[in-house]
Amino acid sequence: MRLLIAFCLALLVQFTSAVQAADYPSRPIRMIIPFAPGGGSDVLGRSLAEKMSSELGVSVIVENKPGASSIIGTEAVAKAAPDGYTILLTNSAISSNPTFFKLPFDTQSLTAVTKVANAPQLLVANPNVPFKNLKEMLSYAKLNPGKVTIGTAGAGQISHLAAELLEKSSGTEMIMVHYKGSGGALADLIGGQINMSFGTAPGLMQHIRNGKVIPIAVSSAQRMSVLPNAPSISEVLPGYDINNWFGIFAPPQTPKPIVDRIYQAINKALASPELSKKFGEEGFDIVAIPPDKFEKSFKQEISYWQKFAKDNKLKID
Repeated sequence: MRLLIAFCLALLVQFTSAVQAADYPSRPIRMIIPFAPGGGSDVLGRSLAEKMSSELGVSVIVENKPGASSIIGTEAVAKAAPDGYTILLTNSAISSNPTFFKLPFDTQSLTAVTKVANAPQLLVANPNVPFKNLKEMLSYAKLNPGKVTIGTAGAGQISHLAAELLEKSSGTEMIMVHYKGSGGALADLIGGQINMSFGTAPGLMQHIRNGKVIPIAVSSAQRMSVLPNAPSISEVLPGYDINNWFGIFAPPQTPKPIVDRIYQAINKALASPELSKKFGEEGFDIVAIPPDKFEKSFKQEISYWQKFAKDNKLKID
């Protein structure tokens, strides 16, 4: 009898999921970005949401929900109904946060939809600083311990981890200034309140082009095609390599047919010549991988950051 009941319940769940998927979507979808406006997530999310709206036939509304190193916005999605009407666009901090923070949700229970793009961290400086390149900056930092200020998108964010690894790898002492997103760090950098900041190229390219900030180096092992003159940090500090990606997640237990529908819409949006050109010029490397592959790589990265923190004796206060 118990087996029969369990079987019937399983059939009911499958039937309900099929009905939901057949009718999906029938109303606007909310895309939560767990960062303040102005960063790479916004550049990517708003353009993607517009194209997704066309593909899905309903509005995809972007909502910035910053705070607590992206935990507040992520929690809102983790506790939302698994009906496909609330999704999350975030960066790779979602895989590092479980290592550094006690979270009010199980990160691994989130439904992975797709990795959208890679975009390495870019170290930029205010034009008025007394250095113009990476070697000069490191020399200055060594001669002036505790004087160089470096902004991040928040404690525990990839920009913070990139800054911590830079400090440890170079044997320098810098002052970390944490914001609720890269937009706040960028505003203070342009205003001269801080010397440098890590951020993603898409949120910085316009300001690099108009001379408000100068590129110092990139965090990935390879240089970026859109900034060929900006060296990789690893060229000066061998072994340094931190990448950053952006991905889409849905609430836990979101039915597979709905996940597949969202993924298909994103994949088509990213394949459009308009977005491909725009994102390429902004420094995004579009990757769009299917849900099962993304879930696997996401969970592997959670383990990577655990090892990273242990190897570098890194803790977030």
